[in-house]
Amino acid sequence: MFHLETGEELIKKTKPHSASFLSSRMFWVGVLFIFLGIVGGFVSVSNFIRVFAVGIGFLLIVVSYLRRVSAYTFFLTDHRVASNYSFLRKAYREIYYDKIIDVMLEQGIFGKVCGYTDIWLYGYQNRWIVGRMRGVRIGDSRIIVNKAWKNKA
Repeated sequence: MFHLETGEELIKKTKPHSASFLSSRMFWVGVLFIFLGIVGGFVSVSNFIRVFAVGIGFLLIVVSYLRRVSAYTFFLTDHRVASNYSFLRKAYREIYYDKIIDVMLEQGIFGKVCGYTDIWLYGYQNRWIVGRMRGVRIGDSRIIVNKAWKNKA
């Protein structure tokens, strides 16, 4: 879906930070299932239910990683920022830097520890755009913020 336009330069093609799935609800539900499966050994619960709970927990953790990290690709150019998503559905979003009205960075506990942030892009391009890029590395977020505000400062 992503194609460079005439005169446009690709600055960076990147994926979300590999630890960004840690802030996913699905990850924490998976951890809860694993915990309940392990603790179930101390309570009178059948081995089948314990193994099933641990298996579901690992499955949820793997799916959260695939959904949050592997499915996204970010393209940072000198004119726009684009994200391509492909996991059970396909989604493509792009916004030109001159169409961005506001940029908000949101960094949780895991983001501070691991070095990533979520970026919210607000702008108007054919219709209102509110884009969220999850797990953007700190260096990549600086590229986006600097490019977005280079003509407005």
